[in-house]
Amino acid sequence: MEQQNERKMDWRNKFQAFVLMPAIIMIVAWVLYFIFTLGQMNYQGVIPVIAAPLIICWVCNPFFEINEYKEMFYEDADMPIKNKIMKYRPTLAGYAVTIMGIAVCALIMHHG
Repeated sequence: MEQQNERKMDWRNKFQAFVLMPAIIMIVAWVLYFIFTLGQMNYQGVIPVIAAPLIICWVCNPFFEINEYKEMFYEDADMPIKNKIMKYRPTLAGYAVTIMGIAVCALIMHHG
């Protein structure tokens, strides 16, 4: 049991957790922001689109030890990404809500 808690992330899971997940969140939030503003983006709206996913994936998840994060990238480290997506659909739905929040925040900053 202790060995499982001390398990380290391999390069594939680090890539998924710290590069792929924030990139997907950024791209989808950027597309929503682009649609909301009808293509007339400004830097004030782009800042939260870039900063929020990095803060969530690089700071909040690992340092505050979010349970789903630990399960997804430590305990189920050997699971293929397709199976992870199917298993963690509710968690990914939470990220979808986060994406909508980021896009709305970007829209507010755009008009503010």
